[in-house]
Amino acid sequence: MLTLPEAAASPLSVRAKALVFEDPLSRALLARIERIAPSDAPVLITGETGTGKELVARQVHALSSRAARPFVAVNAGAFSESLAESELFGHEKGAFTGAHGAKAGWFEAAHGGTLFLDEIGDLPMLLQVKLLRVLQEREVTRVGSRTPIPIDVRLIAATNVDLRAAIAAGQFREDLFYRLKVSSLSLPPLRDRPGDIPALARHFLERYARKLGRNDIAIGADGERCLLTHRWPGNIRELENAIHHALLVCPGSEIQPADLQLEPSPARPAAPRAEASVANELAKLEQAFVSLLELETPNLHQRVEAKLLAATFRHCQHNQLETARRLGLSRNVVRARLIEHGELQGPLRRVSASVAPISSTHRRSAVGAIRIGYQKLGLLMLVKAYGAFDAALAARGQSVTWVEHDGGIQIVAALRAGELDMGIVGNCPAVFAQAEDVPIVYVAAEPPAPRGAALLVPERSQVRKVSELRGKRVAVNRAAQAHYLLLKALDEAGVGVGEIEICFEPPERALRAFQAGAVDAWAIWDPWLSSARLDFGARVLRDAAGLLNNSAYYVARREFAERSPDLVEDLLTQLQMAAHWAKKDPSRAADLLAPGLGFSSRALIASLDRELRPVPVSAELISAQQDVADTLLRMQLIPRAVSVLDAQWSLRPTG
Repeated sequence: MLTLPEAAASPLSVRAKALVFEDPLSRALLARIERIAPSDAPVLITGETGTGKELVARQVHALSSRAARPFVAVNAGAFSESLAESELFGHEKGAFTGAHGAKAGWFEAAHGGTLFLDEIGDLPMLLQVKLLRVLQEREVTRVGSRTPIPIDVRLIAATNVDLRAAIAAGQFREDLFYRLKVSSLSLPPLRDRPGDIPALARHFLERYARKLGRNDIAIGADGERCLLTHRWPGNIRELENAIHHALLVCPGSEIQPADLQLEPSPARPAAPRAEASVANELAKLEQAFVSLLELETPNLHQRVEAKLLAATFRHCQHNQLETARRLGLSRNVVRARLIEHGELQGPLRRVSASVAPISSTHRRSAVGAIRIGYQKLGLLMLVKAYGAFDAALAARGQSVTWVEHDGGIQIVAALRAGELDMGIVGNCPAVFAQAEDVPIVYVAAEPPAPRGAALLVPERSQVRKVSELRGKRVAVNRAAQAHYLLLKALDEAGVGVGEIEICFEPPERALRAFQAGAVDAWAIWDPWLSSARLDFGARVLRDAAGLLNNSAYYVARREFAERSPDLVEDLLTQLQMAAHWAKKDPSRAADLLAPGLGFSSRALIASLDRELRPVPVSAELISAQQDVADTLLRMQLIPRAVSVLDAQWSLRPTG
C-alpha cells in the first residue's frame, strides 16, 4: 500500500491519501510503474480527481535512481499567472515589487531529484512556453536575470482534464503535451477497480479508529456491499470521508449502509449496456436540438452551452474542478464560461453618470521584462494568441506577461500605477491618461473602423432612433471609446446626458444585462459588437461613421519606451505580422482566437473585416485625438486641457 505522508497534505487540492494494488487493473498499473520508474524520461499521469496521482508519482520517484534526492510536489493550478513564473523558476533581488532577496524556484529546489507538477492542464499558456524551453534546454532563468542555471530534474506531470481536448480548444500546447507524454500512466477510477475498495476501506477504518479510540468496530456485510456498489465519483478521497463519517456516527460495533450516508447507486452496468444508454440519451438530445431548430430558437449555441454548464455545475454541487472533469475541459475554461453565463457573477450594479478619477484596481505585476495590457480589441489579441512574440523574447532570455483588462481606462489605471509597460486603448482613455498625468507616449495606432463601434439595441426593441432613448437605460464601459461615441450620438440627436440613465459596466456584465433586458441599449466595440449582432440578435442604432475617428492606440510608459525601443519595435513588427496573417486567412485567425475569447468564429471573422495594420501616429491622427481632448474638456469630463502632441514618440535607433 502507498500512503501520502501527513506533511505532504495541502489545502490547495483534494488528494487521495492511500493506494493499494489488489485489483487486477491496479496490479497492471504497478507493473507499468516498475517498468518506467528507472528511466529519467518525463511522465504524464492522467486520472480523475482523487485517484492517487501524487502517490503514483512518489512511487515512480522511490523506484528510480533519484530516490535519495528531493521529491518536490507543486500544484500548478494554485498560483496566479503573475506569481507562477517566480514560483517555478525563481527570481532575483529587485526583480519586482516585494522581491527583497533572491529566491530559488521549485525547479532548483528539485535539482537532482523529481519535480511533480499537479494540475498541469491549468498552467497558463505563457508558462507552458517557458516550461517547454526548460525541458528542452535543461536550464532555468530566474525572473530578473539573464543568466541560465543548469538543472537536473525529472519532471512528472499530472492532470484530471483531457489534454487532447484542451489542445483542440487552444488551451494547451501540443508540443508540450508530446514532450510530457514520453511515458504515461493512466489511473483508472475507483469504480473500475472494485478489488481495491475493501482493502482501502480497511486501511481508512484502522487509521481513523485509532484516532477516535474505536478499535472494536468493523464494517458489516451490508456496509461492505454498499461500498462495492457505490459509483464513487470522488474516488479514494470520497471513500476515506465516508469511512471517517461512519466511525463518527455508528452507534454499534458494525458499520451499516446508513452510517456511510452514501446516495443509493445501482450496481455498475456492463459496458455495452452503458454505451447503449448513452447512445439513447444522445439520440433524445439530438431530437431536442431538431425541435429547437424548427422553432428558429435565437442564440441556440449560447443557450445550450449555458444550460449544459449550469446543469453540470449543479450536478457537481458547484464544484468547479469536478465540473471541468465531467465536461472534459480545463478548470480555467469552465470558470470563464460560468462567469460569462452568470453562474459566478453578482447582479448588475448602477453608478452615477459622472466620470470618476482614474484609480488603480489591480495589484502590481510580479514579473519583470515587458508587461503588456490587452483587451478584447485590436491586433494585440492575435499577437498574444500566436505566441511568436513570447517565443522570440524567450529565445533571448526575456519574457512577456500578458494582462487582460476590461477596457482602455482599466489599462490606463494600470499604466499609471506602474503595473504595465504597454497596452492598447481607444481614443478616449488615451486622453484621460494625459489629463491625469500618466506618463504615456503614443507608439502606434490602428486605422479607424467606423463600423467597429456602435450603439446597439435588441432586435425586437421599439427604439428606432437615438432620440428615442430618452428615459432609457444604456450600458457602457466608463471612459471608453464607446462612452465617447454615446455622448456624441446623444449630442447629434439633441438628447441631454441627464435624459438617459447611464449604467457603467465592463463588457461582460453589460452583455449579460443587455441579454436579460436589464438595459435598453449598449455602446460597445468589436469583437463584442459583431458577437452581439451575429450571435445574440442585436441591432445597430448608430455606429461611429461621421461621429468620431475611432482609432485604437498602442501606448507605452514614456520611461519604458525610451529605455527599451528595441522591445517596442519588436512588438510593432509582430503586430504587422499578425495583421498579415489575419488578412491572408481570417478563418484561421478567428479559430485561433475563439476558444480563449469566448466569441464565435463568425463574429471574430466579421470583426477582422477592416483595415488590419498598425500605422504610425500621423499628424492627422494627432489632430483627431486633439479634437477628442478638446471635446472632453468642453464637456468637463477631464480636469485640464491636454496637448496630444506632447505624447508623440518615434522609434530611435538603439545603437
